[in-house]
Amino acid sequence: MPVRIGYLLPTREQVMQGRPEAALLLALAERAEGLGYDSIWVGDSILARPRHEPLTLLSAVAARTRKAELGTAVLLPALRNPVVLAHGIATL
Repeated sequence: MPVRIGYLLPTREQVMQGRPEAALLLALAERAEGLGYDSIWVGDSILARPRHEPLTLLSAVAARTRKAELGTAVLLPALRNPVVLAHGIATL
């Protein structure tokens, strides 16, 4: 079984540093794919320290990458409206 390596985008750090723009994160995702990472991940945090909304960010990453698999390191469905969450996931 081959080793697969993923990259976790620093979504929390960007927001906490006062730089909520997604452009740097999208560039990092493109770079990770270009370097051969197999997957790109985003975290989720509604109640703790702020970070980008994961499904929205993943959709932007998906538009800019071709080969890397995408995923959430964590997704907290109990804290979301189930219909809105299902719709967002289905849209991806």
